[in-house]
Amino acid sequence: MRQASSIGLRREMDFFRRHNNRDISRQKKIKTIKLKGLHLIFICILLLLIGITIYMSAQFVLSWEQLNVKTVRLVNSPRYGKAKVKQLLTYFRGNILSLSLDHLKRKLININEVKDVSITRILPSTVEIRFALREPIFQVYLNKRYHLIDMEGVSLYTRQRPRAGLMTIKGVKKQELEAIIPYFGELIKIKGSLEYIGYKQPYGVMVKLKGMEEEFYPGEQNYAGKINYYLKVKKLLALNKQRIKKVDLRFANRFYLEFDKEVVN
Repeated sequence: MRQASSIGLRREMDFFRRHNNRDISRQKKIKTIKLKGLHLIFICILLLLIGITIYMSAQFVLSWEQLNVKTVRLVNSPRYGKAKVKQLLTYFRGNILSLSLDHLKRKLININEVKDVSITRILPSTVEIRFALREPIFQVYLNKRYHLIDMEGVSLYTRQRPRAGLMTIKGVKKQELEAIIPYFGELIKIKGSLEYIGYKQPYGVMVKLKGMEEEFYPGEQNYAGKINYYLKVKKLLALNKQRIKKVDLRFANRFYLEFDKEVVN
């Protein structure tokens, strides 16, 4: 009997212990959930306060008069595009931090003289714009004006009179000028000897050299080498007294001459 009572008491104690452990575990979970909930609410409130602070700070900074653009510093500004630059800059005033530099850069690059632009904010109120300008290499005589163009054939500006030091292209149409552009690199190699450049079908590029009566048609490459070769042969054959009108150098290792018929015996 005593043994049976002892076993029953032990079972009851085990039951109450397990039941008590479950209650304790449940209470711990409830406390943990409440604590996490409080933490989450605190974090949300903190983030909300941070967001409001950032928004209010941004609003203050973007409306702060001290950060309004007061000075625009131009470095290497285009000479003939000054009016266009000035016009564009009038649209880009206000807060220096809200200024769209990429948009301004795209607008400025559309000016023919401008090859590239770098724009820098100098706080609190200065914007510095540095221009990389296209360099005129050739001048094309069209419609009684000289159109100055760069190596890519971009027309930069026009003048009434020729500019010293530039290679002159004349007597050409627009489509003929486009056909000459690929050979600008070859023409630069003989820049010092050029009087002017032209274009004639079916020969292509035509060059007139200083102090010489001939018109040269050098083809597509090695202009300097072909002309020098012709001058050596001309000297050897004593052709200086002949009135040579055209020299066709388009073919390798040979050339063709056209003489002035009025002086040929």
